Amino acid sequence: MPEIPLNKFEKHDLVIKLHKEGKTYREICHMALVSPRDIKPILKEYERKKRLENSKRKGNNQEPTTKKLSISSQAFILYQEGKKISDVKILLDIPFKKAMIFWVQYLKSIRMEDCYEFYKEHSYDIPTFLSIKNFMERNNMSGKDILHVLRTANEVINLNNIIVNLKTEIERLEQVKNNYSLNQHANYQPLLPLGLPEYYYRY
Repeated sequence: MPEIPLNKFEKHDLVIKLHKEGKTYREICHMALVSPRDIKPILKEYERKKRLENSKRKGNNQEPTTKKLSISSQAFILYQEGKKISDVKILLDIPFKKAMIFWVQYLKSIRMEDCYEFYKEHSYDIPTFLSIKNFMERNNMSGKDILHVLRTANEVINLNNIIVNLKTEIERLEQVKNNYSLNQHANYQPLLPLGLPEYYYRY
C-alpha cells in the first residue's frame, strides 16, 4: 500500500523534529521531502517562537519592572553564544548590515575590535602569517624572537644600501683622481666629470 504523503503541517513538525535531532539541511530535505528554501522560514519561525517562550518564562520569574532587552542586547547575547552574523540576522529578523554593526560593537565591548580590523586589512596575508606561526612552533620561537629577526633583516637592508652608496662614491672619486692625473700632464682644458661644476676642480 503506497505511503500517504504528509500534509503541510506534518512536514512543518517533521522539519523541526529533525532539526532538533541535529540533522543537516540535506538530510532534512531527503527525509521530509522539502526543498532548502522551505526549511529556512520554518526554522526561522521556530526560533522566533522559542525566543518568545523563553522570554515569557524568564519574565514570569522576574519582577514586573524588568525591561525588555533591546535588539542590540539580544544580538550581544547571541554573539556571546558563538552565533555567526548570518545567524543573528535570521534569528532577530534584522538586515545583515545592522547585524554587522552589532558585531563590531560587540567586538569593541570585549576589546577585540583591533583583531577584527587587522583581519579586514590583512585577510589576504593570513596564509603567510600561518606559515610564520608554524615556523615559530617548529623552532620553539617566541614573538620577541621573530621581532628580533625582522629588525635584524631591516638592518641588513640598510647596510646593503649603505654599501651600494659607498661603491658609487668610490667610483666617483676614482674618476676625479684619473681626471686630475690627466690634467697634471697636459696643457689643455681639464676634463671635468659629468654633472660637476667647473669650480669644483680649481685647486
